[in-house]
Amino acid sequence: MTGRVLIIRSQPGAAESERRLRDIGLTPLCEPIFSLEPIPARLPEFDALAFTSLNGVRMFCALSAVRDKPTFCVGKRTADEARAMGFLNVVSADGGASDLFDRIQAELPKDSRILHAGNEESRGDLCGQLSAAGRTCFFRALYKAAPLSRPGPILQRHIDGSDPLDAIMIHSPRAAAILAEFLKRPGPVAPVRIAAISAAAAAPLKDQAQEIACASSPNETSLIDALTNLLTRGPEIS
Repeated sequence: MTGRVLIIRSQPGAAESERRLRDIGLTPLCEPIFSLEPIPARLPEFDALAFTSLNGVRMFCALSAVRDKPTFCVGKRTADEARAMGFLNVVSADGGASDLFDRIQAELPKDSRILHAGNEESRGDLCGQLSAAGRTCFFRALYKAAPLSRPGPILQRHIDGSDPLDAIMIHSPRAAAILAEFLKRPGPVAPVRIAAISAAAAAPLKDQAQEIACASSPNETSLIDALTNLLTRGPEIS
């Protein structure tokens, strides 16, 4: 399989996506469309941690030396990052936020105070579910994704039609929303084919993408499966 695929997520995740695409013969191009900016935060007292991203782990470690609390992570990559940063009791849900909720419910004492630390866009889902289930849960936004003011050169050349891409990978609704704004420029825009990690991540691009393939589960393996299916079937002809 061949194809030029743009990865617009931030590091360190972009490097991992790049490696995995190279392993299956694709040509990945990395060009994040936002930068990550820390948010000053005071952390409450807690008995356990929940992380839904690698960067959530990293930003927490910049604020706190606590590494011995039960630490629940949404997937393997986040769990591996937590272990690498010195966390001693790490559990991976190997799925999405609902899977993380299920692991916490099954394995954490009911009276535990849980801190979910992450991107400001993450607020709501996990803590909302846990609170509805009678848990004590706090969310703290430790960083935000600040959009770039204009497309980078790789994306700009695709939009202009001078150096087209075969697909763009979308890892979050935030990234999709930023890309959608870039595609609203006056004049013609080259067709965009999207592989998205979830339907929510694809939604901001539903009126602008030529084709969208969504992962069957919100993880990198399923996203790459969706991408390969998209590339295998070729672009739609209208």
